[in-house]
Amino acid sequence: MVLPTLGRGTRLLALTYGLALFFWLSLEDTSVAPVVAFGFGLAILIIGLTTLDKIGGQWLTVRHFFALTVLSGVALGLGTSVATAVLMFFKNARHAHLFPDYPTGMIVAMLERAPWWGVAGGLLGLSLGLGWLAMRRKENERPV
Repeated sequence: MVLPTLGRGTRLLALTYGLALFFWLSLEDTSVAPVVAFGFGLAILIIGLTTLDKIGGQWLTVRHFFALTVLSGVALGLGTSVATAVLMFFKNARHAHLFPDYPTGMIVAMLERAPWWGVAGGLLGLSLGLGWLAMRRKENERPV
């Protein structure tokens, strides 16, 4: 399998994410769901763009692709937790209220979830890799 390379679409996706993030940072929002979604998006962008930049356009064997999906899933889970905590911190720093939008305990609790989110991401990567492998084998089989 050959991984795609970076193109205009990936740059447009990153720009759209950045604009949405700047819009969200200006809102007075204290719910956790949007910041986790933005943290997930940031982790996907960092992992995806870095992967496509470093090994995009190269041929990957099945075992390398399978390992890439699992390791990317682990990195995505860990990265989501860390990116969410960083975004919470930056929103607190930008607004500078007497009572922050996201208290320190909430930020620390988000970081405490990092190992479990890493495990969940690894299992998601494992399932996507196995699903891709099963679909690939099914396509290569010829009907009798």
